[in-house]
Amino acid sequence: MVKKQLIMENALQLFAKQGIEATSIQQITDKCGISKGAFYLSFKSKDELIFALIDYFMSEIVVDIEQVVNSERPDSLLLYDYYFHTFSTFKKHAHFARIFMKEHQTTFSEEAFAKIEYYNGILNRLVHQIVKKQFTHIAEHMMPDIVFTIQCFARNYSELFFREGAEIDMDTLCCSLVEKVSVIAEHARIPFFTAEWLQATGITSIKLSKDELIEFLNTKLEEMDDALIHESIELLRNHLVNPVLSPAIEQGLLKNLRSNSYSKWIAYIYEACDKS
Repeated sequence: MVKKQLIMENALQLFAKQGIEATSIQQITDKCGISKGAFYLSFKSKDELIFALIDYFMSEIVVDIEQVVNSERPDSLLLYDYYFHTFSTFKKHAHFARIFMKEHQTTFSEEAFAKIEYYNGILNRLVHQIVKKQFTHIAEHMMPDIVFTIQCFARNYSELFFREGAEIDMDTLCCSLVEKVSVIAEHARIPFFTAEWLQATGITSIKLSKDELIEFLNTKLEEMDDALIHESIELLRNHLVNPVLSPAIEQGLLKNLRSNSYSKWIAYIYEACDKS
């Protein structure tokens, strides 16, 4: 079976060069050096490939921000770190993100938009945690507005990274946005958004059952070419069935997954799930 990672990497290059809508499955398979039949073993359609790319792009941001929230860094640096990691991901995938922003209104299906909203919900929850930690002095009823403000700045300023050849001073940008949010948090008194809005737009948790997690890991095993990542997933899957790994070894395997951008999300899901 052709691994999804190979197809995704080559599709990203083609999408960045000529656009999503203008790129055909035939062009993708030609670049991969595979047949259409091999493509359809991994993806049922180009839409499903786009879903996988959204998963890859958005999950990388989510995992990085989750690590920011749970890090031992001072609370006063959390918002800076949030912006820095978010913009770093946009910078890393600038070519695809540029096409993504340009074509999403005409190319993406309702299912694709729903998937994006799913990840935005997770990010809203994480940003809310940042606000509660860093801006402890503000009233609870103002927090939804601060979350929305932070997210708006992230979306709007991310466009800076879509310009060809743009040189962005990341530190200055992040410091500037933290200052703006801090001023608003300090002086804003009239809320618009409610706690109910935040609850409706924020995913509270991601938890699979033990059996669902095993099935999830089995699916990911079929997608991974990297021998170290493949073995790490396999050992974690086996550990769920027959717990024999020490906590140190289990954490070492998860560290292996976090080291690869394509498997970060797997470690995130594994740690979030109930394994009892």
